[in-house]
Amino acid sequence: MKMNYNLDLTKETLLNGLQVLLVHKPDYQRSLFLLGAKVGGFDIDQNVDGTLVHHKSGLAHYLEHQMFYLDGEDVSELFAGLQCSTNAYTSYTETAFYFSTTADVKKPLKLLFDFVENLDVTNKTIEKEKGIILSEYDMYQQSPEQRLFKETLISLYKNHPMKVDVLGSKKDIQNMRMEDLKYFYELNYDPSKLCLVGITGKDTDEIMEWIKDCQKDIESKCDKEISRVFKEEPMEVNRKEFVDTMDISQPFVCVGFKMKPCSNVMESIEKDFAVNMWLDSLMGPLNPKFQEWLDQRIFTQFVGAEADFTTDHSYVLFYAQTTNPEAFIELVKEQVKKKTILNEDYQSLRAQAIANNLRGLNHFDGLANDLLRSHFENFDYMDSLNRIQKMSLDKVLSNLDDLDFSNVCVTKILPNDSI
Repeated sequence: MKMNYNLDLTKETLLNGLQVLLVHKPDYQRSLFLLGAKVGGFDIDQNVDGTLVHHKSGLAHYLEHQMFYLDGEDVSELFAGLQCSTNAYTSYTETAFYFSTTADVKKPLKLLFDFVENLDVTNKTIEKEKGIILSEYDMYQQSPEQRLFKETLISLYKNHPMKVDVLGSKKDIQNMRMEDLKYFYELNYDPSKLCLVGITGKDTDEIMEWIKDCQKDIESKCDKEISRVFKEEPMEVNRKEFVDTMDISQPFVCVGFKMKPCSNVMESIEKDFAVNMWLDSLMGPLNPKFQEWLDQRIFTQFVGAEADFTTDHSYVLFYAQTTNPEAFIELVKEQVKKKTILNEDYQSLRAQAIANNLRGLNHFDGLANDLLRSHFENFDYMDSLNRIQKMSLDKVLSNLDDLDFSNVCVTKILPNDSI
């Protein structure tokens, strides 16, 4: 299957440093605009003009919640009045605010700029959001699946901020102060550090000129060099085993493998694709033994595997709900010795990936997120899709060959009465 990926994409850097990426989608009535900052859960330590600055964990996420106010009004309600839906997210690496509409885009786009480029924070709103975020934190703590993954990451990493939840620690959330939010905002939300991604059926040339006019009096005020700091991370896992109990009927288990980070972004994209393709062939219906494992009750319907390969961290996880954790652990350890994939599985999964990528070009939310991330990580998004399309089976296998499964940890969440 050979497909061409095409986007009618326009890029410009405005006088204040704001990056603008506009994608024209003819015949579409819907428009989506996303304004993002390269700041997220990883930004606990930052280098600011050569000085190490330590922030509270969860600050990026807390600020995302706090920013939905403008002149004392709830921004969500203002967007609703303009026939728009709106939302935001904070990941480990970026924070983004976006709206979607089938109506005119100029008024909501002006509102998006206004509330992201102007912080409206009071002690009252800080305390209100504190309660909301603490409730969110407690909800995740009560989810066995969330606990399983959270404790596995803590077991894998000694220093890397991957071990810290995007929400932050409970202590840091409780102690969040106005000066913390204001300083973090000042460093990371200058126009020169933001990127706007727009996907629309409307005239993108006209919209680009309107954006330039809208931003002409908004000046960049931050001339500091700011970068994310990662402490040196050993290859050994932080802890080999973690066991806890919860009010559940059957155990949950995760086997985590700490991998060597990739040397560049394109290597990470290819390796991530290759390893996840292998995992899909191994831990799913393409594997003839998968149903046999289900029948043997080595795991239930909650089972899977995933990999994440980047330039600062990499790992592979196998997880399941099972009445026999030891049998699942042994199964995983046996399977990782078989670093291969059948040609028919490769062809099937490759065709599926290409089809998903093509559909993704018309999925506004996902496309905007991918374009934002590619901009911040400084790689060509379309080139990454083409690289995946051209990956041969030999290339996939070469990416599997050098995987080192020697750094392993095991996490078990057991029923309360089992210990």
